[in-house]
Amino acid sequence: MTGSPESDSTPQLIIVARLAEYCQFRTIQKYEADPWEFMLRKLQETEEPLTAFKSDLFRTTRERLLTELETGGLSAERCSDYRLLFECLLCAGDFADAAIHLSPSAPNQAESLRQVLAQIQPASLFVEERKPAEQRSPSWDKLVSGLSHRLELDHLGTVMVRKPPTAQRKAMVLRRVRRNVAEYCCVVRIPTKTQDTFTSFMLPRIEALIAANLRFLLKFR
Repeated sequence: MTGSPESDSTPQLIIVARLAEYCQFRTIQKYEADPWEFMLRKLQETEEPLTAFKSDLFRTTRERLLTELETGGLSAERCSDYRLLFECLLCAGDFADAAIHLSPSAPNQAESLRQVLAQIQPASLFVEERKPAEQRSPSWDKLVSGLSHRLELDHLGTVMVRKPPTAQRKAMVLRRVRRNVAEYCCVVRIPTKTQDTFTSFMLPRIEALIAANLRFLLKFR
């Protein structure tokens, strides 16, 4: 299940562009004096387009779901499709509220979903990351920690504290960060065409990718 034809592809293209710039500091370093601040800024610049992208995807998914319900009940397969999509868009509590009605046997399904989905909004990785660590969702922290390990950010963190963080050492570490992120983006196959969209599998991992790098850059800046 992909985005609706009515979805605006512009926010997704901005996200892709910012991640590409994040990984390509060396090609534009003559315009930027501080790679650490440049890379941090590029991650922060994904907040607005990512919020717009998720809001638009949530709106089109909700409208498609309610349209389907008007023409009849949902099969078990369609319920599963929608649970998968909403899980990548909502916080754990809001997803639980919606998911309980995404079953073929759910009573008053159309009206219940209409009411629930009118009261909730997509989750934001930036809002979650601004919370104190102890208040963050455990499932979110697990996802971000997994990405940090896969990107070797935990290892690079130990490299940073092993010796004084000179400009040369920081530059070396950031080169490795950019390389690892670029390789991960290739594996995940982030789309670059306007007719494509982030899949339900891809979106949480892109968010966790941004969050993991934010944590690293903010900790060792």
